Amino acid sequence: MSDGGRGVSRRGVLAGTVLGVTALSGMPAHALTAVGRGAPPKRRTAAPVLSRTAAGHTVLARPLANPDGSNPLIQIRDVNRYGQVLGMIDAGESAMPRWPTAIWSNGHVTVLPSPVAEASDCGATRLNDRGQAAGYYTVEGRTHATVWTGGVPRVLDIGTVYSRATALNNLGQVAVFGYDVPSGETATWSTVCLVGGSTVTTVTPPPSRSGMTFTARAVNDRGEVLMLGSLPQSSWHSAFLWRDGAVVADFTDVGGTWSLQGVGGLNARGDVAGDYYSPDARAFRWSGGALTSFTGPGGGTASVSDLSIWRALNDAGDVLGYSNSSAGHHAFVWSGGRATDLGTLGGTRSDPVGINNSRQVAGGSQLADGSYRAFLWRAGEMIAITPPPGYATTAASAITEQGEVLGSAATADGSRSAYFRWTVR
Repeated sequence: MSDGGRGVSRRGVLAGTVLGVTALSGMPAHALTAVGRGAPPKRRTAAPVLSRTAAGHTVLARPLANPDGSNPLIQIRDVNRYGQVLGMIDAGESAMPRWPTAIWSNGHVTVLPSPVAEASDCGATRLNDRGQAAGYYTVEGRTHATVWTGGVPRVLDIGTVYSRATALNNLGQVAVFGYDVPSGETATWSTVCLVGGSTVTTVTPPPSRSGMTFTARAVNDRGEVLMLGSLPQSSWHSAFLWRDGAVVADFTDVGGTWSLQGVGGLNARGDVAGDYYSPDARAFRWSGGALTSFTGPGGGTASVSDLSIWRALNDAGDVLGYSNSSAGHHAFVWSGGRATDLGTLGGTRSDPVGINNSRQVAGGSQLADGSYRAFLWRAGEMIAITPPPGYATTAASAITEQGEVLGSAATADGSRSAYFRWTVR
């Protein structure tokens, strides 16, 4: 979604992008009864609902489901620049798999089929701007990397027993993580390959980092792969940027030996964001070979690699994170050499989830009464996302390039929840 932050860059490609979106939105929606054998749950018509915030903004809540309320998403995993949402549905207790992956596009939900009927699990975690999805399916405990194009699955074989796709760009290149033995004394080290069509290229770490387990966090349209690894039986992390068969930059010792905490994203132009301890949490942006480190607002700590942040870096090089200081736990944006505190909705805490290329931010914040709301931050204003009728709270998962907030609403007792796309006017 980093990007994705976690996932792919949000830079579009040419003709294939438009064709991919058109083809996907025109696909028929799959009903729950077509996926599982049990009776579908009681449906609520997926009609948009208007509400108004205390500050006078109008919020349009659109359910992430089919128009008749069928196949509602129960999780958000990624979103592309055209607003297509990758998530999963509940197909019913008798279904196999129980929670298949699906794509919501223009008000319709398309379920991504498993390559084989006997799969116990099937899930995509990345979505590109052409509507392709990448992930895995599982049979008898063995995972297999898979990419879906136009809803049709293709298994990606890199020669390992276990594999899964972890990153995807807009050219259809897929980063695949694989290994042969999962655990124990005979466990094998991981392999990461970049698969583009019939070409499979191994992404090799720096010689000094051999013996570590690496996975790809992101791959952009330049074919650059951001890798993150860990040293077995330790809390030490390593990361490097790879391009055209070579390591471009190693971030492991960015603030001193084994100081890296994590990486938050790779953007379209090859910038990398991350954070490290030296001795407190600081963040950095690497751009064009130059590394700039920074603190949070007022000299507070700066963290940008937390997995709760779906997208911590946009294509303009703006970095999103959170800071702990005397003011509390606050979301911030670092841009143009300055860290801006996004504030809160009245409480002491705000948490970011994503930033788009217009420097708009989605997240969650505490209110003065201690409850929480999703928010949209734009042009210096933090706007609370009002719960739709029948719900008491809202939570954000991602933000679109159009400035819409994706997330969930829940009842006060947590007995019922639903996912929405919120448009704030």
